[in-house]
Amino acid sequence: MPSTQDYEYLLECENVIGVDYDDEANRVTVFVSRKRPKDCLAEKDDVEKRIADAGDDVDVEVVDSGYDEEREGFDALSVLEPVPEAAPGRTDRHRPVPAGVSEINANSTAGTGGPYPARVEDPDVASDDDGAVWRDDVAAGDLVRLSNNHVYARSNAADLGEAVLQPSPEDGGDGDDRVGDLVGYVPVEDGVRVDVAARSADPERESATYYELEDAWPTGVRRENYADLRGETVTKTGRTTGVSSAPIEATGASVRVDFGEQGVVTLREQLVAGPMSEPGDSGSPVFLEDGTLVGLLFAGSARQTICNRIANVEAELGVEILTAEPGSGSDGTGDEGDREGPNEDEDGVPVSVTTLDRTVSVDLETPELTLEALHFDGELRPGATVDATATVAGAPGEYWLEIAEERTTVPIGADEDRAATTLPVSVPDDATESVTIRVRGGPIATLE
Repeated sequence: MPSTQDYEYLLECENVIGVDYDDEANRVTVFVSRKRPKDCLAEKDDVEKRIADAGDDVDVEVVDSGYDEEREGFDALSVLEPVPEAAPGRTDRHRPVPAGVSEINANSTAGTGGPYPARVEDPDVASDDDGAVWRDDVAAGDLVRLSNNHVYARSNAADLGEAVLQPSPEDGGDGDDRVGDLVGYVPVEDGVRVDVAARSADPERESATYYELEDAWPTGVRRENYADLRGETVTKTGRTTGVSSAPIEATGASVRVDFGEQGVVTLREQLVAGPMSEPGDSGSPVFLEDGTLVGLLFAGSARQTICNRIANVEAELGVEILTAEPGSGSDGTGDEGDREGPNEDEDGVPVSVTTLDRTVSVDLETPELTLEALHFDGELRPGATVDATATVAGAPGEYWLEIAEERTTVPIGADEDRAATTLPVSVPDDATESVTIRVRGGPIATLE
């Protein structure tokens, strides 16, 4: 079955800066910096001829990205100068700091602070397996705020520990506006899936809210089925253009992005939306219409906006994005899935439980299987039934897994160390502020 990577050879063509293959429509979408008549193209730059010569029977759509000149890539939106004027209120000094306002490395211009809180999983494992770079004093469980590598880490050029200012230097920020230090990032290089970095965060000075968006957002974090998002409307909150929305045009694109001094880099598995960003919006969190966090904005043109899949951001950097600040439970127990006030309905019923270690009692019967994450697709309300997705780790083999008395089998392949499964979970009608979900599992057989 073809994939987008099978068509990356088209990125060699003049003006081609992105490509996406839609399996359902059997269509290749080619993004060009400027559209030119076919009779003006050399044969090697005619994408339709290149595809036909390769023997591929697919539809081809060529999309103009609006540059009106030959370009090698989309723009990383916080390396351009001059930076446009910001939306009202975005350049103010915000304490506590919400996502979506002016924030960037002290040695740069202007960008946007992204999702918070994100909890570090295992910085040593992330550094070994995924290529993430973490400062030595970062430990599992630390809370950080996310933005782009080119916002916090200056496209790989920054040293760990460099200051991050809110507001950005371009917006009047100085040494007194330091809100954290660069503590981790995924290097920007060809073939990477993300443009992400993390800064340190003092919970006393951070807010889990998103500027000018609903207080209940994010209602969840999208971690799978990205191909289903084509045509869906997404909304972002960012420093320059504030709150804006656009439909998703591509869900697994390979794009070339110009990072300035770092050069042009090819990134894979990107979301491409319509126009909703300008320079300074890099780092903006991106949501579906129901408030689900789906992407991290980092690049674009006058006609397209490019976003990392938020699941790749978590996986590559080695963090889990939480939907509420730890310790914000209304019962004072520190339940991370409950927020007082804005995250409760009119009757004071919590609307989401999204993390494991405080809200879920886990009883695994054998040490061979480890529960790594439990996520809910939908709001947990009394009487509701929602899908619960459990991610487990273990040696290759076949396991049984039970979530709230619903049982299934889970295979872990010979070349894998984890798997995920989804089962329905029903919330009792008489539930009040929290619900305890029991997860059990164990091995059935071991693969040869």
